[in-house]
Amino acid sequence: HMLLARTPGAKPGARGISLFLVPKRQVDDESGAVGARNGVHISRIEDKMGCHGSPTCQIEFEDAEGWLIGTPNRGLNHMFTFINTSRVGTAVQGVAAAERAFQHSLWYCKERRSMRALSGAKEPSAVADAIIHHPAVRTMLLTQKAIAEGGRSMVYECAMLADKMFDAEKAGDDAAAKHIDERLAFLTPILKGFLTEAGKEAADLAIQAYGGHGFIKDNKVEQVFRDVRIAALWEGTTQIQALDLLGRKVMLQKLKPIAEHCAALRGLCRPLLFSSERGLRTRAWSLLGHALEWQLLTYRIAMRAATDKEWIAASSVDYLMYGGYVTLAAHWLRMEAAAVRARSAGDGAAEERAFYDAKVHTSAFVFDKLLPRTRSHKASMLAPISSVMAMDPAHFSFDHAQ
Repeated sequence: HMLLARTPGAKPGARGISLFLVPKRQVDDESGAVGARNGVHISRIEDKMGCHGSPTCQIEFEDAEGWLIGTPNRGLNHMFTFINTSRVGTAVQGVAAAERAFQHSLWYCKERRSMRALSGAKEPSAVADAIIHHPAVRTMLLTQKAIAEGGRSMVYECAMLADKMFDAEKAGDDAAAKHIDERLAFLTPILKGFLTEAGKEAADLAIQAYGGHGFIKDNKVEQVFRDVRIAALWEGTTQIQALDLLGRKVMLQKLKPIAEHCAALRGLCRPLLFSSERGLRTRAWSLLGHALEWQLLTYRIAMRAATDKEWIAASSVDYLMYGGYVTLAAHWLRMEAAAVRARSAGDGAAEERAFYDAKVHTSAFVFDKLLPRTRSHKASMLAPISSVMAMDPAHFSFDHAQ
């Protein structure tokens, strides 16, 4: 077990925490022989809301022996070298839930029949139209599809960066490795925070798409929601990810990471601003405006935080979600551009062309229906902090928790 603990006489607080490796059995330091059971005991198995296939437990350490890992009192720093990897893995859990929810929902919405489409019968020979023809249902399905496929692209980008960092370290290029590591550090809380929240939404939409049947365990979609709910909590809650992004990754580095990221977004948009494809051109201009606004919003928060640091905490979740939607849109713009190029080349069968058309259609949905959510996040992150902080804690309720 990897364990955070204090050595005798350690400083109070986080600066006195060290990292230890504590085995199940004691090991002789000289011979390496495995001996008696170590002082590690499981006191109870946790009964969780979901993720029952991954049992977790409460562990008690009593007179246990372990080995110090790294430098004393630097346990949290050492821990984060592998916690960040786990955070990307948790983001993958959000994407996986979105994909599973989408697959369940799509099959059901193509088979379930109810009413006729308001624009006229779509399947006249059937007793009613499949619900996939109704705009409200299509909105749910396209949201799931956009999150699953766009989130997968976001994860692939980080996986590619991790490979490049490994290659740079192997080649002895410390400067390049450090630059990539900083880029990964900026993207990780966005992936972990945004994609787990988005995966949770996609899973909830699956229950909604099924209607009352979604609440029944036999139909399996409620399990997707129960399993993914933990993803927004594991390895640091969404609120912790937001503080990490805005506080540590942006403000403490004097806004350098957001400046570099928005510059990369502008670089993505620049060659598409005058595309012959009207839709692609329009969406490139939209993303460019959001990239400029994201950077400006960062400056505004930094100015307010200079006089009251609570501004960082109060605006951080909206800031993370704003960045998540912009990053998702950027990946869809990149996919749309690739689809337009492939479609223009005229190669491939009709099925391949339909695949590229679907990418373009989904990108349009993201920009028309999901990216506008940044408007509410912008308004919320700039709202007066007094609406959050002014109330006396004793006034939150007058009949309980007094």
